[in-house]
Amino acid sequence: MSDIGIRKSDKPFVDPANFPRGFRKSGDFSIAESDLLTTYGATLLGLEMNELQPVSEQEQQFVAFIAEQGEGQNQIQKAWAKYIKLARKKRNFYTLYSSSFKSDDSEVYDSDEETEL
Repeated sequence: MSDIGIRKSDKPFVDPANFPRGFRKSGDFSIAESDLLTTYGATLLGLEMNELQPVSEQEQQFVAFIAEQGEGQNQIQKAWAKYIKLARKKRNFYTLYSSSFKSDDSEVYDSDEETEL
């Protein structure tokens, strides 16, 4: 994280809506990525939302990266792209039992009924 060239955030960046246990414990980010997001995430979000103006060359490159929606060129851009992908895209949720088949039968199974064998 040395020589990133982007301002550190005043407060640690957290996203309790998408990562309630934090970036590290989510299992989606490496330790280095979670540290980058926690340290610089609020600044990156401000730059993305045009709430902050870029003051360094690296911040200007980050703003250009956001506008282009391209591949990240450095660690912080790659970590932010991964965060955007995971936080803002729909996640598939799989269960052990799921069925898209809906039956028109109105019979309901009652566990209290005894069946004879």
